[in-house]
Amino acid sequence: MKTSQLAKGCLLIDCRGFDEKTINLFLAPGPDPYRETEEFLLDCEMRADELPRHLRRALLEFQLYSNSEGILLLRGLPVDPGLDHTRTPALAQRSEEKTTFVSERCLAMIGSRLGHLVSYIQEKNGDLFQNLVPTPDSEEVQSSEGSRTRLQFHRETVFHPHSPEFLLLFCLRPDHDRVAETTYASIRHVLPLLGERERELLFEPLYRTGIDYSFGNRQALINGPILPVLYGRREDPFWNYDEDLMVGLTPEASLALEALRKGIHAVYQGIKLETGDLLCIDNRRTVHGRTAFSPRYDGFDRWIQRSFVVRDLGLSAGDRHPGERIIRTAFATEGEAQAALNGGQVCLRRS
Repeated sequence: MKTSQLAKGCLLIDCRGFDEKTINLFLAPGPDPYRETEEFLLDCEMRADELPRHLRRALLEFQLYSNSEGILLLRGLPVDPGLDHTRTPALAQRSEEKTTFVSERCLAMIGSRLGHLVSYIQEKNGDLFQNLVPTPDSEEVQSSEGSRTRLQFHRETVFHPHSPEFLLLFCLRPDHDRVAETTYASIRHVLPLLGERERELLFEPLYRTGIDYSFGNRQALINGPILPVLYGRREDPFWNYDEDLMVGLTPEASLALEALRKGIHAVYQGIKLETGDLLCIDNRRTVHGRTAFSPRYDGFDRWIQRSFVVRDLGLSAGDRHPGERIIRTAFATEGEAQAALNGGQVCLRRS
């Protein structure tokens, strides 16, 4: 297993040299992740304890310190037997043809070294392992099911009180033409491009974001919370950002947000994911997107599996049922959102 630098500090770990014992940690059968979810996750955590020390160290360092890009790429992980002949699901739902769980095990094992897997009730029916595939009705939509338009830069679920610290993307199949890039930009590269006054404004709660399309927003309402874009340490902050669904509440705040957008577009990088690649994104420091591509809907289009990771399960305990990982925070309906927006309120309901 080799470790190298990719794209200005993105740590790349080549897993193609795993020995037979390590590969078997991913391939050996175990509990069903959809029917025996907790048992599956516990089994994966135990298996992850046996991963090579070098890989465990890299994941621990990424969890603690991130890196300059906020990206960790594991290349060449094992994939499900017969994947070449398994059709990409026609919709963003569980695959009926994929009857083994190697990709889910990769996500759960790697995710367990960063924190705890969770899901959201509004996303893919609350599945912990979500299939992201292009769908004909969503080609121009700003969502994971879009394809023919650029997916704009965003922090995952920036509007949510329990957004994940880490986002995991496992590539089962790239697009036919190998053109789709997962794009990303780290605040550590954008921050030096901002002026002092712009930074000051971005640390103030002068920005309102919207609720994601997949969480029920159908009218492009800017109906989410008011929050600062930058937070944490002044010299090394975290950030909240959504290029599509965030606006400044004052003219000066809007100018600072535009300066941030230009900075992102000046420094962003891209990775073309291949089968067996698992991309870990630090969702606190790095925004991501995707370039456009052309699906064929022939059963072998681009197929990514996604999982979310939080460091502390206890923070969302009030919005989860006991013993499960699904976060059930409820958001206002469109009518309630408009009324709340008119009244200057946050459009959030507890379930």
